[in-house]
Amino acid sequence: MKESIKCVIVITAICLVIAAALGLTNYFTKDTIEKGEHERTQAALKELIPEGAGFEEITDLDKCKLPQSVTAVYKETSGIGYVFKITTKGYSNGLVIMCAVSTEGKVIKTSTLANNETPTIGGDKVVNDKSYTDKYIDTDASTVGAVDTVSGATVTSKAYRSAISDALAAFAVISAN
Repeated sequence: MKESIKCVIVITAICLVIAAALGLTNYFTKDTIEKGEHERTQAALKELIPEGAGFEEITDLDKCKLPQSVTAVYKETSGIGYVFKITTKGYSNGLVIMCAVSTEGKVIKTSTLANNETPTIGGDKVVNDKSYTDKYIDTDASTVGAVDTVSGATVTSKAYRSAISDALAAFAVISAN
């Protein structure tokens, strides 16, 4: 009995030490992580609209009835368009896509920020293949559905198409306000 209590106390102490170490690590690296995230986002925005003068995040999204998958919206400051960050689920969770939409409501370019799709089955055919993602360029809300799915990656390509549709729907809401 004494031996089992001793084991519980030792394991509890180890867990507390590890939790404290993780908490301290998070506390001291939080700013660095946020800075890195901001820099990656700015680089992605510049990649999507290279001629953009700058970008500002639209923060009052709660007032808009945007699709649930749209997690952030950035407005290009010289009036070229908007960039929508969409988080969705393809074959697995964690598909994060950015989609630039012109003020005319047409897709300028798309980019995949993160994905957990199966690389060997077909996920890479969708998220990392320009021959697929470039099919969305110049599509609008009425034509995005015509982009075909990819054989062998049907779930991922449907999720990608749905994400772009959500970005175009979000643009319609924001441009109407």
